[in-house]
Amino acid sequence: MISGYVIVHSMRRHQNVTLFLRDRVLRIFPLWIPLAILLIAGAWFMGQVTGTTVRRFPDPLLLVPSLLILAPVLHVPSIHPAQWSLCYELFFYGFAAVAWANRTRMFWCVLLSFIPACIFVILFPRALFFIPGVLVALFEYRLRTLAPVFRWGWLGLPIAWVTWLMTDIENAALSRTLVDFAAAGMLGLMGVAFLGALCFFVWLVLFRANTKNSLLSSKSMQWLGTISFSFYLVHPIVMGAVKRIALPFLRFDQWVGIGFFVVASFALSCVVSYWTWRLLEVGFRRWLASSFQVPGALALKK
Repeated sequence: MISGYVIVHSMRRHQNVTLFLRDRVLRIFPLWIPLAILLIAGAWFMGQVTGTTVRRFPDPLLLVPSLLILAPVLHVPSIHPAQWSLCYELFFYGFAAVAWANRTRMFWCVLLSFIPACIFVILFPRALFFIPGVLVALFEYRLRTLAPVFRWGWLGLPIAWVTWLMTDIENAALSRTLVDFAAAGMLGLMGVAFLGALCFFVWLVLFRANTKNSLLSSKSMQWLGTISFSFYLVHPIVMGAVKRIALPFLRFDQWVGIGFFVVASFALSCVVSYWTWRLLEVGFRRWLASSFQVPGALALKK
């Protein structure tokens, strides 16, 4: 949902499709490529040390599409557990660029430009949740006039979560499509999950904009927002490392082990995320922007 919301606002900031796509590439890959290479190298090293099979080490012929975040839409190895969402996001950048490029043409051309996105959602039902973010971004001004209606919109999150789990969608790759869910009589569940997610996201956006609510505008939350992309990619790696350390605590006391795992994972993820944000998202990105003569203001926007 956040990705759909960001796509719309990012397109509004840029003068043309080329600048939009260039900015999005500089947003993702300066962080993704170093982390992906680190994961591959780390998996190879652990395989050499322990003699175990390296699950995440791609075939050389598949390494490039893996690094380009084409898994799981294409049948290539995934490097990172969160790779599926970045893959979906990249495809939607392309769909948005096509729609934006055709916005001044005839109405039927505009409609045709949305067909690839519709097909993608049918094939990969998880992508359905890009739509609430797009809708909120497009109609945010009108939704503000309906703020009282969404006062309890936060309830949409548990509703969406429970109903979506009931659909039993566990695979981000091509497996069960919306057509399959329709045949199984599950479109109602998916519709409830979609509406719940939409209500929650509307509430979240309106809550953030309300100056009376200081939680999301606090310095700590703003700081977490700044490093959020790094945190998203870093925290699974950190959690995997902390898990190995926490196992002895689980044998001693289950709740002590769980508490240690949660606190240590969050704290260490924040520290590592800050430095990856500073060195890669900002520093490396700025260097790439200057090297390839990308305007600095565009290169550093989020």
